[in-house]
Amino acid sequence: MKLSTTTLTLTLAALLVHPSASEDQSRSPVIDAGKMRDATTHDELSQRLRMAQQNDPVRDAGPPKGNAGEDPSKQHAQRDLIADSTVLCYGGSLTLVPKGAVLHLPEKLQDRVGAKPKVQVKTWREFYNANRGWIRAVEVTREQAIGYAPLAEATLASIEESSSLVVATYKNGPISVLPLKDPEDIPKRSERKPVTYR
Repeated sequence: MKLSTTTLTLTLAALLVHPSASEDQSRSPVIDAGKMRDATTHDELSQRLRMAQQNDPVRDAGPPKGNAGEDPSKQHAQRDLIADSTVLCYGGSLTLVPKGAVLHLPEKLQDRVGAKPKVQVKTWREFYNANRGWIRAVEVTREQAIGYAPLAEATLASIEESSSLVVATYKNGPISVLPLKDPEDIPKRSERKPVTYR
């Protein structure tokens, strides 16, 4: 049988490009389709559970520290925001200021203190901007608010003569003003603890 040169060239090229099946099998990894992993039995699962329970670090931690029978969320729940505030209400709006923030309340404005039905709650700034005609804000220092320094005599005189409701503010927000302490009870500046506002 005579092969043409073209046929012989094509056959050799095919052999060079496509190696034989035996060479192909020697290069590929051997996969045994007959081997399968065994399923985990009930006894093996039970054994694993027992081992995990024996080595549980939470179980070996001991009794809980602190009072486990007490709910920590109830420690601060006793504080009543309304009881700790003065309610200002007028013109269908209501706002809260801390107790002790109202420095002067004229008799004619007594009816504007206390909650009324069907009102909308506003922030201090919104309420004050809408009611500047009868509310006067007096800016105090931190030392004056905690009772370490007195209010100026001129400020006290103007508060007493005012026909407006006077609210003490610190950095434009209402703040309680505590009664003035005796000079002996005021700690030195180096001994003062930082004040935290609730």
